[in-house]
Amino acid sequence: MVRAVTDDDIGLKVLCEPAKATAEEAAQIIDIVAIHGIGAHPDDTWCKNVGTTENAQWVNWLAKEDMLPALAPNARIMRYGYQSQWFGKDTMRQKVSTVAPRLLLALKRKREDLLFRPLIFIAHCFGGLVVLKALLDAWNNEKEWPGMFISTTGLIFFGTPFRGAEGMSQAEMLEAAWREYQEDEVQTEVLKILEPGNEFLQEIVDKFGKTRMQANKAEVACFFELKSSNVGRIVGKEDRIRFVVSESSGCLDLSDSTSKFSLSRTHFDMNKFGKPTEEDFEIVGDVIKKMVEAAHRLVLARSECNYASS
Repeated sequence: MVRAVTDDDIGLKVLCEPAKATAEEAAQIIDIVAIHGIGAHPDDTWCKNVGTTENAQWVNWLAKEDMLPALAPNARIMRYGYQSQWFGKDTMRQKVSTVAPRLLLALKRKREDLLFRPLIFIAHCFGGLVVLKALLDAWNNEKEWPGMFISTTGLIFFGTPFRGAEGMSQAEMLEAAWREYQEDEVQTEVLKILEPGNEFLQEIVDKFGKTRMQANKAEVACFFELKSSNVGRIVGKEDRIRFVVSESSGCLDLSDSTSKFSLSRTHFDMNKFGKPTEEDFEIVGDVIKKMVEAAHRLVLARSECNYASS
């Protein structure tokens, strides 16, 4: 059962600040922002229970000192929360094109005096599509969102369905939801973009691909699941075992700055880690360290390129 998202859960929340530093060290600080998927809680989505059902011990790998903060000691780590419940009494009429500008506004406020600080996004499922739309908007309107696109140096996607979620049919999900809830307690709009062949989804991915033709493009890592998920239990009581996002759908593009990795997890736990010695976390950790190390170099290279062409 997903915990209800309150007003206090929405927006950007700082989970970890880098240690106090000298002016020179402060210049090396980066921002990392994590964004959850639909039907998920902004904090719980990154947590794993390392205890038992009776005695739960939840670990948030974004904040646990020997996990993400250890991989990126010079990072301000944040997570972005939005209302994403599409069924039940707290349902929201939500979609990518409404979440993306709110994300940009939150980042603009938080980075008002840090426009060109390197920025790395970590996203799960639908959250990855929000990131793409936000970056597209930033690319198309530099005046409104100064520094947002050029400072983004790394993108990490966990099970983002760039070509649709083949295993999570919209019709099946709605059918299951309508068996459990009243018609006005089910919002269909948010699921449409997850359908293979959805025109809006294709447009976002295609247009974002054109931004990837520039030099010094952001590093991209796409993670895909190796275990099937019980998608039927998300909204109902009937088992439906499916692979939600395939390897091909979960890979953004085939450029030299995009890599893909498998994780021996289901779609719904591929974004949850409990300790730094988990093999899947070590795979993710290697990617993060590489992106963190390259972040300032990429921003500098882009600024020099823009200066040379002006």
